[in-house]
Amino acid sequence: MPRYISPQVQYFDSLGVPLNAGKLFFYEPSTLVLKNTYSDSSLAVPNTNPVILAVNGSPSVDIWLNGTYRVILKDSLDNVIWDKDPVGGDNSDRVPWTNWVSGITYDAGNVVVASNDRYYVAIQEPNLNQDPTTSPAWWSEIRLLRVYNASETYPANTVIQDTSGFLWRSKVLTAGAAPVLGSAFWEPAIDGFAALSDQSAITNIASGALAKNRFYRLTAAGPFTLPLASTTNSGDKIFIVHDPDVEPVVNASGGDVIRFGTTVLSAANYTGVVLNVGFSCIFVSNGTRWELN
Repeated sequence: MPRYISPQVQYFDSLGVPLNAGKLFFYEPSTLVLKNTYSDSSLAVPNTNPVILAVNGSPSVDIWLNGTYRVILKDSLDNVIWDKDPVGGDNSDRVPWTNWVSGITYDAGNVVVASNDRYYVAIQEPNLNQDPTTSPAWWSEIRLLRVYNASETYPANTVIQDTSGFLWRSKVLTAGAAPVLGSAFWEPAIDGFAALSDQSAITNIASGALAKNRFYRLTAAGPFTLPLASTTNSGDKIFIVHDPDVEPVVNASGGDVIRFGTTVLSAANYTGVVLNVGFSCIFVSNGTRWELN
């Protein structure tokens, strides 16, 4: 928990005279509802409210906060010197995160480390005695996105970002294998779209050769030709949409074939297919043939 003030701080009136018997009042933010401060970092011993200042204008106790406050400083006759709101904000998402502690009231947006070593953000307030590991109505788990590091070992299903900004998910326990399409260790984290080599625009094309890892809008019947599967990596994709009322013809190259994925026709291989009107699809390479999804 952060300390509210330095133990040596002094408060003064408008003439520079120390506020002997001055008063520090602590409230819930934007209210006049009194809120405790504490004399210890574990928040076990509450201070009086107000905290009374000594002869030299200094608090006679340590002041530790539990969230955010409205703080009003008054002199001994209850004249207001200043009114500050908000003050404090421990466990916020702008300071190093601390372990969740029962008995501490958390504000919405506060981030803590729970007993399972995972991070949680408070989604309601005042959030008191709600264990993040068992209180989804009060806390949401958050995960930190890592940037790929060849020196790190990643458990299966870890999502990372590469230096180009694309997202990848590890298939198995992975160490030292850089994420690429067709890898035995990595797959795109968002159905392949995140790892495509060209995502700037959909390419309009009326006929001719198609390239791997591109988005196409087919504007005529074609024909169109897939690249040789042997020139691609397993997992490479071609994403296709086409104009209404057009039934494009898409052919394989050389001795390649096209196969329908997991339908009842999965045993059938084709050297060319006709895409029905309004049909959008993805051709996926396995390194030896193209599969139509």
